[in-house]
Amino acid sequence: MFACILVGAAIVFKVIDDRMLSFQEASLRTAVETRVRGVQTAFAASLYREWTNLETLGRSLAVSQPEEIQDDLSTLVGSGRVVSWAGYAGNDGKVRVASNGLLVGADVSSRPWFQRGLQGNFAGDAHEAVLLAAKLPAPESGEPLRFLDLAAPVTGVGQSVTGVLGLHLNLEWAKAYIRELSDALDVDVLIVNPEGRAVISSTNESPSNLDLPSFRRARTGATGVSLELWPDGKNYFVATLPEASYQSLPRFGWSIVARIDANAFSNAASSFSSGLFISLSLLTLLLLLLMSLFIVSFIRPFHHLAVNAKAVADGQNVYPYESRRTSELATIGSAISRLQASADRQDGG
Repeated sequence: MFACILVGAAIVFKVIDDRMLSFQEASLRTAVETRVRGVQTAFAASLYREWTNLETLGRSLAVSQPEEIQDDLSTLVGSGRVVSWAGYAGNDGKVRVASNGLLVGADVSSRPWFQRGLQGNFAGDAHEAVLLAAKLPAPESGEPLRFLDLAAPVTGVGQSVTGVLGLHLNLEWAKAYIRELSDALDVDVLIVNPEGRAVISSTNESPSNLDLPSFRRARTGATGVSLELWPDGKNYFVATLPEASYQSLPRFGWSIVARIDANAFSNAASSFSSGLFISLSLLTLLLLLLMSLFIVSFIRPFHHLAVNAKAVADGQNVYPYESRRTSELATIGSAISRLQASADRQDGG
């Protein structure tokens, strides 16, 4: 009986502990998936804000001369924290007007933002500065100056394309913004391009082409959540989500990879398991104590009655066992006494 109680308690502990681990895993999967969607929406909204500024200037260019938006371009750039450069180039690829006069007269016909901008709305992946590398201050991080591109065709009379309006977004701003989101949501975030390279990372690492399910999904634009062992030797729950389609913002082609340490809830789970073990141990001890009391109080008196009844049945002249612990014990004891008395009278007769 005691062994059954101990085995039962062990089974209950195992079942509850396994359910707790399953719940922990499901919670982490849900958490990383929910948070990556938050990053996806917030980052797209911040980029869309700059895109609407470009669209507004583009509408102004359609009905005015390029020189008339010189001040607007410089105001848009401001300190350069978000937008490093803004400018308009005609169909010939020559910059007609630009923020702070930078690159006016320069030939940008070979630049991807201009070539793609002639064809339609364009968002370009991170790249190092070329023409502006020597004209703008380098990042405090010591890394090369890098941009994200936004460009759109400017149309004139008859909806014919007259040129391209482009923005160079400061990649350092995008990195800082992603780090803020990462800290706020308590999740590591990597922006991965179609080649599998992390162009923005909230961590101190920028991995490329990792042979992990999350990066394979990122290269193909797939969605999913998986438990993965990363190069740092830690297990993470990792969610991959393609870049969101947000209003009229053109797509960069990125995927967002977010990860949460698989041991994020380990302390809480360990505390729960320890508490559960202690509680079940105390409950088991209580059950054992109650069973011992039951045996002493009820089972043992019945055993004494059985021994006494057998002695009477064998004709032994024994003193009847009496117990008042329950009415049943008292009734049985009294019956045995009467049977013994009746047997004694018959023997005497």
